[in-house]
Amino acid sequence: MNGNLPLKWLDMAADDLAVARLVQEEGYYAHVCFLSQQCIEKALKGYILSQTQSYPRIHKLTDLLFECVKIDPSFSQFHANCITIDQYYIPTRYPDSVPGGKPDGLPGRTEANEAILSAADILEFVRKRLSP
Repeated sequence: MNGNLPLKWLDMAADDLAVARLVQEEGYYAHVCFLSQQCIEKALKGYILSQTQSYPRIHKLTDLLFECVKIDPSFSQFHANCITIDQYYIPTRYPDSVPGGKPDGLPGRTEANEAILSAADILEFVRKRLSP
């Protein structure tokens, strides 16, 4: 068994969420969206690890969520959230990437607010499933 490794993934996810909240206050909305994506990715991987003793080495949230749904169908409620936040992964990291989720470029305040809410909801959902 992986001991407390799944909880370490959740701790790292929580750190990403905390930093996302800090940079949100400073108006770095693309970074908020990226860190929210990272939070969700780590939370989902932590859950998968806790249930299967391994996790897929992928970054696409919808693919990770699919693995979670196979274990617990109630994860499906986050499908729309993961589709949206997947759009931010590449454009918020590379200036010459494919266009992001917004027609006019990088995500803004509204998208950042939604990303943080999604990340917080998913992290809390996973935490409850891993609590004794």
